[in-house]
Amino acid sequence: MPNNNAGAIAKTVVGLVKNLSTRNRDIISRRFGLKTGRKETLESIGKSYGITRERVRQIEEFSMNQLAKTANVNPDVARYVSAAEGILRDNGGAAKERDLFKAFSGNDKDSVANASLVFLLTLNNEPVRFHENDDFHSFWALNSKFVDYLRNTSASLANAMNKTKKIVPADQFKDFLRSNHVSGPDGDEVSDGHVQMLLSVSKSVSKNIFNEVGLSDWSDIRPKGVRDKAYLVLKKEKSPKHFTDIAKLINVATFSSKKANIQTVHNELIKDQRFVLVGRGMYGLSEWGYQPGTVKDVLVSVLKNSSQPLPRAQLVSRVMDARMVKENTVLLNLQDSKVFLKKEDGTYALRKA
Repeated sequence: MPNNNAGAIAKTVVGLVKNLSTRNRDIISRRFGLKTGRKETLESIGKSYGITRERVRQIEEFSMNQLAKTANVNPDVARYVSAAEGILRDNGGAAKERDLFKAFSGNDKDSVANASLVFLLTLNNEPVRFHENDDFHSFWALNSKFVDYLRNTSASLANAMNKTKKIVPADQFKDFLRSNHVSGPDGDEVSDGHVQMLLSVSKSVSKNIFNEVGLSDWSDIRPKGVRDKAYLVLKKEKSPKHFTDIAKLINVATFSSKKANIQTVHNELIKDQRFVLVGRGMYGLSEWGYQPGTVKDVLVSVLKNSSQPLPRAQLVSRVMDARMVKENTVLLNLQDSKVFLKKEDGTYALRKA
């Protein structure tokens, strides 16, 4: 439904509730936020009338039963319900409530139009509303079948991701679902719409800013601090970067409005074993094969792991694979005769203690 028609829904609602008593109409209006877009609690309404919250609930239930009879034969109500169902179908069968609002009215915030939509959908048996809990955002589904599907699929998917411990690019996520025997709601092949539906309503599985899917509590998906953000942007770059560049990458990645301080980034990288200083201010990831330590430490490690002395050129090459330094820096370290022994044939070995 075009967004410019969203305002008309309020008129439909006014026409529906006009035959209620003044008090009952006010209670329904306040419970759903039909005038302000903001719902009120049973308790606050009860206090204003000097009645109990249970009595407010009874009035609400009675009034909604009355209104449902009229709504069922109202063509405008049917039109708005059909529009919502179309949005849900386009999203695979269910959608986060805020996403439904955005698609319906062009605004995902609380508003009279969105409150009116919730009111009309509540008068119908379907679509059905699922209230927010620890596992799901508040969402609407075409029917209870989709609610059951999301519950079961989200749980099995979380278990599968816990086993692999790997994030999945969004364009490969459908294949991941198939490989883990996740089907569609009717047992059919999982579709792009089903993927979108699952990712929009689930709290346990989500995407990061680089369009990769994983469990929401993974630092790769929701980085909690500068270190996690630095790890994520560096992993995306696939090559060592200076800490000033890492700070810039964090800030342009729009993790949040809070900017990363350059010195803070440097200080945090030093403390984290995931990062290795591979050159002057340059950091790489230890998972790329970089080992911590100085150039001399790298030389010692290379020779320790070699079954025979190595020529200078080979040593230089191996060190420069592990560190972003100049050849002269490597040669300077090799001159430490207390650590390195230069053989008559020009090769180098570790001096025995």
